[in-house]
Amino acid sequence: MARFYFDVHNGADLVRDDDGSEFASLDAAIQGAITSAGEIGRNLLTKGRTSDIVIKVRDEHNQRVGTVTASMKVERHTA
Repeated sequence: MARFYFDVHNGADLVRDDDGSEFASLDAAIQGAITSAGEIGRNLLTKGRTSDIVIKVRDEHNQRVGTVTASMKVERHTA
């Protein structure tokens, strides 16, 4: 198992992950980041906020090994 860190950028806000999580592989960590980005985006939408969610994935050597970007917005159209 390897430790990966997810630094979350939400607009101007940055939440740096200092604890990390263990994953079996880089692919598994990227899948975890995808899931996290979707959950964060969904929570923001329910609060009426929209913003790109960017999760930068770092490995245990503090090297960026991947980036996941999710964009969600709601457009309402009236007749």
